[in-house]
Amino acid sequence: MSIIADIFVWLLIDTAIGFFFYSTGCFILKVVTLGRFNMEFKDFVTFKGAKSRKVTSIIVLGISFYVLIITLIAYLNSSI
Repeated sequence: MSIIADIFVWLLIDTAIGFFFYSTGCFILKVVTLGRFNMEFKDFVTFKGAKSRKVTSIIVLGISFYVLIITLIAYLNSSI
């Protein structure tokens, strides 16, 4: 029974983090395109229902944004 609970928890965490990165990627695209980009999913339930190749690339953009911020902070801290 513990394995089923662990799988459920990890799937829930994966979906929540994926939606967080998707929202970040959409925000970046909205800023870069000056508001012309429209979010495909506006809430968590529709995001959980369907994922496409377009959504995956937006999630990668969101992840790369946070990696860039972490790298920039590490660089700035090491140069001080």
